[in-house]
Amino acid sequence: MKAAIFDLDGTLVDSAPDIALSMNRLLADHGAPPQAVSFVEGFIGEGARALVAKLFAALGVQTDDLDRDVATYIAYYRANPVAASKLYADAAPALQALHAAGIKLGVCTNKLQELAEIVLDHFGLLPLMSVVIGADTTPYTKPDPRPLLHAAQALGVEPHEVVYVGDTTIDRDCATAASIPYRIVNWGTGREVAVAAEARLSRFADLLPNPVAAD
Repeated sequence: MKAAIFDLDGTLVDSAPDIALSMNRLLADHGAPPQAVSFVEGFIGEGARALVAKLFAALGVQTDDLDRDVATYIAYYRANPVAASKLYADAAPALQALHAAGIKLGVCTNKLQELAEIVLDHFGLLPLMSVVIGADTTPYTKPDPRPLLHAAQALGVEPHEVVYVGDTTIDRDCATAASIPYRIVNWGTGREVAVAAEARLSRFADLLPNPVAAD
């Protein structure tokens, strides 16, 4: 393995509380009641437009301008993207160790690139990333394999030389279509994704060439 590429929301960062807060502000604009973080979390992964459209549909919220509502949600989220978000597991020390070991690092997410970089910067991870691919970086979004392949190309590695780490069936299917090895994390929605045992990741340090045994 010469490189590791990560999904962001639900993989590196538990951003569901802040996403839910912004989504609930949008729901309030439509006179709809707020939803639990756990409910909103189930709609995260396909980008802002799918989040708003699918959550509205699930709740029976009517809209006469989805584009406007998506833009409003993004504005709410941009104003306060990391108030309650936290890093998952051992993300900070493990990614620093991977970087120090010469492993190239990147992010491929369906979050807008600007917002992804804001979140990564807040947690001190942005300087470790050689590439950040967001929903608007290329004309495509996951599970289309092209954003992930674009990230691998930007890192200067072949598909078989990189591992992709995610937490959804979208991430699994994207990596499979790109012929890139993948790992699905054991937290968040990752627990619900059907994968072989060897494709599971219980901590980021297990990506290291010689991982230290857990305490």
